[in-house]
Amino acid sequence: MRRTQKMVFVLLLCLFEIEAEAQKSGLFDSFDCRKHEEFIDPDLLLLAEILALDPIIIPDLPPEEIFPPDTLEDWQSWSYVQNYTFGKDRGGMAMITDLRALHPFFRDRVAELLKICKEKGIELAIVETYRTPAKQFEYKSMGRRYTSSGAGRSKHQYGLAIDVVPIVDSIAVWDNPTLWRKVGVVGEKLGLRWGGRWRKPYDPGHFEWTGGLSTTHLVQGVLPVVPAGELLYPCLDEDLTLLRKYWAEWENSQSSLTRK
Repeated sequence: MRRTQKMVFVLLLCLFEIEAEAQKSGLFDSFDCRKHEEFIDPDLLLLAEILALDPIIIPDLPPEEIFPPDTLEDWQSWSYVQNYTFGKDRGGMAMITDLRALHPFFRDRVAELLKICKEKGIELAIVETYRTPAKQFEYKSMGRRYTSSGAGRSKHQYGLAIDVVPIVDSIAVWDNPTLWRKVGVVGEKLGLRWGGRWRKPYDPGHFEWTGGLSTTHLVQGVLPVVPAGELLYPCLDEDLTLLRKYWAEWENSQSSLTRK
């Protein structure tokens, strides 16, 4: 009887894994553990009832076992642009432009910013989302007009900042205060901090969200809490676990360029 139970357990587990595989997220979709958490197929319940066994509850797994193996290299497909793509010298290293490189809550606010601006007739191009420490170091080495923040001291290194620019007749428009104010107001209404309010440096293309945390908190590993009343993110920990892996892979790739 014990052997029979073991065989049934293996069968049910295999069927569960097949079902979970069918539910996999698309490329770079935010991993949604709700599709996998405590999932028991009705057919499996029936089989368990027939065999007079308890339904199988899949035990908690360590983070590295949560994600399908074929998603763990998806960072290689993140969108990026090269220097002078938007008419400015941004250094030799590529700039990541993929929205899915951002903290999930912040990513959704940025998506809303792009959508609302488009409805208002303002096309925004994404200049940079997540920024590796190596890229941050490159900016700092280019002088204070780029940044005074060293590696690890920018909100970009935590997926909590983005740089954008309006596009007019296929040209990036950096010096139109009226246009920037329209964009900035939209971002601020979404709860984002706008760099157009800053004096040093004046950075109208920059938006960020930290939930009130300072860079010091972020350096110490403290991450912002999604505001009460907002859309729930039940799988936030899993999302961030995978994001950290992707960020580390990008950092390894870009930092290797500085050693050549």
